[in-house]
Amino acid sequence: MTPWRATRLLHGVRAIVGGQGPPLILMPGWPQTAEAFSGILEPLSEKYQFFALDPPGLGDSLPPTNGYDTANVSKLMAEAIHDTLKERPYHLIGHDVGGWIAYPWAAQFQSKVKSLSILDASVPGFMPKFQFPLSNQTNLRLWQFSFHALPELPEILTRGRERELLTWFFNLKTVHTDALSKDHFERYIQAYSRPGAMSRGFEYYRAFETSSKQNLEFAKTPLDIPVLALGGASSVGSGMVDLVQNFATDVSGGAIHDCGHFLPEEQPSAVAQRLLEFLDANETE
Repeated sequence: MTPWRATRLLHGVRAIVGGQGPPLILMPGWPQTAEAFSGILEPLSEKYQFFALDPPGLGDSLPPTNGYDTANVSKLMAEAIHDTLKERPYHLIGHDVGGWIAYPWAAQFQSKVKSLSILDASVPGFMPKFQFPLSNQTNLRLWQFSFHALPELPEILTRGRERELLTWFFNLKTVHTDALSKDHFERYIQAYSRPGAMSRGFEYYRAFETSSKQNLEFAKTPLDIPVLALGGASSVGSGMVDLVQNFATDVSGGAIHDCGHFLPEEQPSAVAQRLLEFLDANETE
């Protein structure tokens, strides 16, 4: 396999870089790192130069200086990429919290973004309204949005039990519990067991309401770049298309079959194929 290289960009953003061709930016979610995309980097690298980024405060990236709302975080990440790529436009791909970040990034810097792909992400501001008490099925899917946003309690209950929490979380959110490689899982455990690491992840959820208000403002001017919306069939599924149509006009996508929430790891071949078809169709460089 082609050796990728890890580097640090502006604002302390960690990147895994490889491949050649038009630039492609990938962002993982919580509780993961850039290694989440390892299963799709090889096919992408044959046509594209990729930058797989740890979002600020996650993995090995430094925390953001002005808050974890996604308008701010996406601006920091965009500045890091623009500093590296100069005037070259690029494609954006985000999964989970990476998808939260990818939308306001595209909204604020649309002239730089060729296309946007969002993978199984409840983008702030566009989740359906729920009545309480939640059904058991809905609660299993969305419990973390309420729990992580609480002050102090998540830290109290998870400190020293990161392995137990992440094991339970990945088992809950995957169709095949062996989908994640042991090496990657250990990488996540190591990253999120560091002092303060869980808190930095929780801060994205604590800023969810602020990010929602920002996104609803951005959505007053819908994106007109091509957007791909993919969900795991056992997670958000084709509902991703409905969600993304709230803020974009040119939307395609659907469900990845036999798949839970972690698309790039659970079904890397299918995800790589869908991404490459979409990227190639919207490549202008």
